[in-house]
Amino acid sequence: MLSFVDIIERAETGPYMTETDFDLQWVATTARRLVKEYSLRFNPEEIVPEGEEQADALYAAGLEMATKVGLYCRTTSRIMQFSREEIEAALKAAPKEIIVGQGRDSRLLFARRPDNPRYPVVFGGNPGAPIPEEIYLATVLSYAREPLIDGLDHGAIVIVDGREVRTGSPLEVTATRRELSYLRQGITRCGRPGMPLIAAESSATALGDLAVAHPDYLRTCDVHLVPILSELKTDYHNLAKVANFVEYGGYNGNLPNPMVGGYAGGAEAAAITTVAAFMLGTLVNQAHLHLCHPVHIRYTSTSTPEVMWVINLVGRAFARHSPLILLGDIFATNGAGTAELLFEVAANTIANVTGGMHLLGVAATNGKLPHASGLETRLMAEVGRAVVDRRLTYGRANELILQLLSHYQHTFAQPLLGQPFNEIYDLARIEPVAEWQRKYEVVRDKLASLGLF
Repeated sequence: MLSFVDIIERAETGPYMTETDFDLQWVATTARRLVKEYSLRFNPEEIVPEGEEQADALYAAGLEMATKVGLYCRTTSRIMQFSREEIEAALKAAPKEIIVGQGRDSRLLFARRPDNPRYPVVFGGNPGAPIPEEIYLATVLSYAREPLIDGLDHGAIVIVDGREVRTGSPLEVTATRRELSYLRQGITRCGRPGMPLIAAESSATALGDLAVAHPDYLRTCDVHLVPILSELKTDYHNLAKVANFVEYGGYNGNLPNPMVGGYAGGAEAAAITTVAAFMLGTLVNQAHLHLCHPVHIRYTSTSTPEVMWVINLVGRAFARHSPLILLGDIFATNGAGTAELLFEVAANTIANVTGGMHLLGVAATNGKLPHASGLETRLMAEVGRAVVDRRLTYGRANELILQLLSHYQHTFAQPLLGQPFNEIYDLARIEPVAEWQRKYEVVRDKLASLGLF
């Protein structure tokens, strides 16, 4: 295995290339060639493919992409290149299970298979979204009080005492420490002080990670995120996050953000790029687990047929060839308070769990607004368990997703933003208001009529 010092050397001595050339001549050209060579094809009527041929082809194409393209360091304008043997050694050494959290609230995160009889681990929250500080604790409580939610991954504090938290500002330290303080307060108030956290979202640079690497904030049993920038890029800010947690001892979560319709190309190319990003993130980001977060370039959502196909197939590719701990990250188009959001959650969850993923979300309004709550994440957890209990086949999963799509796909161009948290939850009791609870029950009954419950 390469040491982290060896890895950083690749960022300083690798081949020089402009970022534009890397995007167009390296990533795009390679991805599109591999789509043809491995005969990958997205079929909008088969979001969950019946056979495993495409999963096998995708894994091989992703490994070739990782070896051929490498990871671009924007800070040095150099390509970090790794041999197939180095990448495969990192995948072989990657953990197949880890314990996150503490005591009775700890959970075993494991490399799932699509047919695994164990329930997926569920992280609740509104990841990536800006959350006003005055309601941050209340929103945390709405998730932590849900018994089926195992851990938290919540949004960012972007305003501190009336001042915007700008990237690289010292206020990133303040905001991230406040984020962790509220998270720790919330889980303690709910009687779940050892609940695992995926956190430090209030800082775009390494400042926040450095500031909360302390037992009073982000514990060594918790997870922080290290992005891989679109497509297949990193920088010294993100590599500093890795270095900090390699020394501190916490868990590194690899977070690629492939774009369906971006530089790499359509769904097939984005799937290849996602596989390559997981492989390179295992090595460069020293990842213990991975968040599967491809999004549609126009709609910035995971709810489109193309993106759900990518997530499902990527999970199956790794389950068959190199099991990793994967979490399916749900970024939904619509906001809390709408039935459409609940149908999105159900479709995403079926695609994720039948792809061998654990569950994370729900980022309503694609993480743009604080229009989210614990109720839709309760449904995510319930659907995740139902997929396991019903032993959904690929064919049946595909049928259900196509049915659910008809309830929300008309909103991609004009999302229903729903309502902010303080309008859909009673802030004193931290319970859904009657109308939001009613919509949840109507959708749940609909899912039951489809045979899911």
